[in-house]
Formats: sequence, structure tokens, C-alpha cells
Amino acid sequence: MENLLPLVLLLLAWEFVSWMQWVPVALFPRVTTIFATVVDETLNGFLASHILTSLIRLLMSISIALVVGTIVGVIMGSSRTVEWLLVPVVNFFSVIPGIALFPATILFWGLTEKAVVITISFATCIPIILNTWTGVKTVNETLVNAARSMETQGLSLLVRILLPGSFPVVISGWRIGFARAWRVLLAGELLASPELGLGVRIFDAQESLNSAVIYGGIIIIGILGFAMERLVLRSLEVATVQRWGMLREL
Repeated sequence: MENLLPLVLLLLAWEFVSWMQWVPVALFPRVTTIFATVVDETLNGFLASHILTSLIRLLMSISIALVVGTIVGVIMGSSRTVEWLLVPVVNFFSVIPGIALFPATILFWGLTEKAVVITISFATCIPIILNTWTGVKTVNETLVNAARSMETQGLSLLVRILLPGSFPVVISGWRIGFARAWRVLLAGELLASPELGLGVRIFDAQESLNSAVIYGGIIIIGILGFAMERLVLRSLEVATVQRWGMLREL
């Protein structure tokens, strides 16, 4: 709960600044107004449909990226030939913003759900590949050689040595990919013009100058991202690398 205190203080400061009207209320509404708007849209079911649609897109994309990115990263870290072939390619795409990929995917798949999911998956995959590759490469070579001397090879070496040894860096890559997926998702919901989604709701509110809905959508995105990171990635981290003594307790 102590991790929530800075967020609570931020919201209180926001409420005070808006209440004092140091910034025009139309541009910077009070926190109570924002939450009242969110509650109203939640009760009428309008907001839930946007949230559910965005979460489905996000989870589909992240699932694909986690599987593909982790597998490719492990192969790159285990094979010098594959590493030599793919590192320049991955580094090339790592500097390209995910949003820049949308025009290309729209050319192939049009303004469809598939274009959004493929773009998010691809953009999310890159940091996962890089971190997994780095994690595998940084596993203590003495452990790897000792395992090989005991005839531990292939899948057994991967499961017993490489993945556990690289997992702190791998999870870090998952976190970066997760954050990147959110950013690309919101851009995709604008460019690919779907009917539902948090990005759609925010940009629609922008056109009508409804600042309460805009900030409400932004806050919901932050809450969802924070909750998913805490419940999934942080719980996985505690159950694995922290329990193994590879990461000190926060």
C-alpha cells in the first residue's frame, strides 16, 4: 500500500491546483469531476465496452509477443550464427517507433483489427527479444560449462540453466514490452479507426473538448497498467527470481 501514497499525493495536489483555478477548469478539471464522469460512464456500461475491447487487443498482442520474443531471444543467445544474422535486424527495428509501422500494416491488412494486433505484437516483440538475448548471454559461463560437462544439453540446458539464470533480465524485457504495447495500442486505435477502445474514447473526447473524459481515460490507462504489472509481472518476479535470491526484496 505504501507504493500508492505518491499517487494519492499527486491526485490531492491536482485537486488543489484545479480548485484554486490556477489553470482554466476547462483545461484542468478537478479530480472529483473526473472521477464522477468515470463513474457515470461505468454505470451506464459505456466505458466498460471501451475498456474490454482495448484489453482484448492488448492481451492478444502481448501473448503473441511474449511467446515469439522470448523464443527468438533465447535462440539468439544460444546460437552465434542466429545472433550474427538477427542482431542487426532487431537493432534496426528497435529504433523505429511502433506507431511508424502502422502505415505499412494498414497497406497489407487495411483498417482492420488484424493490422492493430500485428503492429502491437511486432513493436512489443523487439524489447523482449533484446532483453532475452542479453539475459541468456549474461548467464555465468562457468555454470553453462559445468552443466555441459555433466552432459546437460539442448532443452535440459535451457530449462535448468539458461532461463533461470537470465530470468531477471527477461522479466525486465517483458515490462518494457508491456509499456510499449500500451503506447502503440492507443495510437493504433486512432489510426486504424476501430469503433471501440480507450484510445478511441480519448480522441473522441478531444474533438468535443471534454477534458474530464480525456483525463479520465488517461487515469484508467494508468490504473490498468499499474494493476496488471503488479498482479502479473511483479507476482511472477516474487515467485521466481526473488524467491531464488537473485533479486533483493523491495
